Amino acid sequence: MPRADSSTTRVAASVRVGAGRRTRARAAEAELHLAGTGSFAAEVAEWAQDAGWNVTRLIELLDASRVGLVAGECEVAAPESPRSASVRAAIALGGARRAHWSRLEPLGWRGATIVHPAAHVSRSAQLAEGCIIGPGATIGAQTTVGEHTLISRGTLIGHHVEVGSFASLLPGVNVGGGAVLGDDVIVGMGAVILNGVRVDARATVAAGALVLSDVREGSRVQGLPAREYPG
Repeated sequence: MPRADSSTTRVAASVRVGAGRRTRARAAEAELHLAGTGSFAAEVAEWAQDAGWNVTRLIELLDASRVGLVAGECEVAAPESPRSASVRAAIALGGARRAHWSRLEPLGWRGATIVHPAAHVSRSAQLAEGCIIGPGATIGAQTTVGEHTLISRGTLIGHHVEVGSFASLLPGVNVGGGAVLGDDVIVGMGAVILNGVRVDARATVAAGALVLSDVREGSRVQGLPAREYPG
């Protein structure tokens, strides 16, 4: 085959995970398809393999002309391609995670929860189906993370935090205890959110921002300290 170019709600259907051990046990030998064919998919594929998943295909959601190619060692497939009922999927694509999953859910896909073995997840934390927890991430006691949320490498989340569904917390984010992050929130690299702060749904926190006060729904904040900016 030709080769491709290298180129935030409360938790539903949650599972308790102590330092990722139970998730790795469930993942052993399980087949996983990743939604995405770019460089981030390559990174998530390695995280998943480290966690015991057998990554066999990449699902192309953006460019149907790539279906049938090979990216890395994986065939690129369409979301409706035939598969075993036991195969799970995870979002390994930038942008709006909810929109990406809306392409897969009507086709009967179930989400895979990926917890890298170098992450630490408190035994009392709850992760919903489809979460991705990268290496070096820490999730504190009594914290809940909604479905299909990305907690990227090196992210620190304190105790009693609520993170909604389809959120993206990018590398190096630090979230203080008791904070609340809504659905579809995006938090850029290295941002700091202080204890007890609320970031409402669909808000964006820019990279490096220091968030000292609540962030309203759908807004964007940036700076030290963070202030709201248009756009």
